[in-house]
Amino acid sequence: MDNEFKIIKDFFLQLADNRNSMKLTNDAAVLNFRDSFLTVSTDMMIEGTHFEGSENPKTIARKLLRINLSDLAAMGAIPYGYLLNLSIPKKNAFIWIKEFVKGLKIDQKKFGLKLLGGDLSQSKKIFISATIFGKAKKKVHLNNTAKEGSNIYVSGTLGDAAIAFNFLKKKIYLEKKSRNYFLKKLFLPDPKIKLGNFLIDYSDSCTDISDGLYRDLNKLCYHSGICANIFCSKIPLSIFLKKILQNTNNKKKLWETILCGGEDYQLLFSIPKEKIQKFETKKLRNVHKIGYFSKGQGIKIYNNENKILNLPNIGFSHF
Repeated sequence: MDNEFKIIKDFFLQLADNRNSMKLTNDAAVLNFRDSFLTVSTDMMIEGTHFEGSENPKTIARKLLRINLSDLAAMGAIPYGYLLNLSIPKKNAFIWIKEFVKGLKIDQKKFGLKLLGGDLSQSKKIFISATIFGKAKKKVHLNNTAKEGSNIYVSGTLGDAAIAFNFLKKKIYLEKKSRNYFLKKLFLPDPKIKLGNFLIDYSDSCTDISDGLYRDLNKLCYHSGICANIFCSKIPLSIFLKKILQNTNNKKKLWETILCGGEDYQLLFSIPKEKIQKFETKKLRNVHKIGYFSKGQGIKIYNNENKILNLPNIGFSHF
């Protein structure tokens, strides 16, 4: 048996949705949705850019699925299935893939996903991409429909993944009791699927924060032709990050990391004036109002002294 077919049979067939993937024997999957929108997103991870070859394959697999799932959450969609492309060096490939599949299996079960198909090849470095499919019954969120007067909210806490990244690059020191917390935020983000779906009835714009609050909000402002007013005092921070902020001498630099560092994978959304009261009666946990939209362009960020915080136009960029 050809090695490619053997790897598919031994490792990936167990993950497949046989009705739609046709047991991974064809070149494409066939999906038939009669009652909903099909939503599709794709993300890739490359050795040396997004992860190191020494990292746990199981964790890499789970992060790959989760960053794709975060895109579905931003659209308000429910996960359905995914295509997987994997290119890997021949040396120790079977051992690596066996651990990688364990990670896929954990999060397939957690998020209700099935493998629909994909491609497998050999390369000098590891390259992985997933294309994920979801279903949205009513409508989908857009990032060009924010309105003047809408309140701006985020889920969860911001900046934790960026702190972990800086720790790994040896730019900062972390105490042992907080280290695992920050690293988990970087390696295992938590896609907000339920929240994204719930927001369909309320929000007038929504996106996920992958490239940093500043950069992703700037895109939303640009596409909607509007200005965002954000208050640092309202930005949700973990207790560990609050402690770092209290003890640092260069607070402006740390705020740059928090607002621009990226990989938060939280939802950034807005609620129009006519729905704010009803939305806030829901008292959602871990959802925080951080500002509002007004006429104009760009972003105004106010520090704790209510003065404009001038940040360079930065954030994670793919190029």
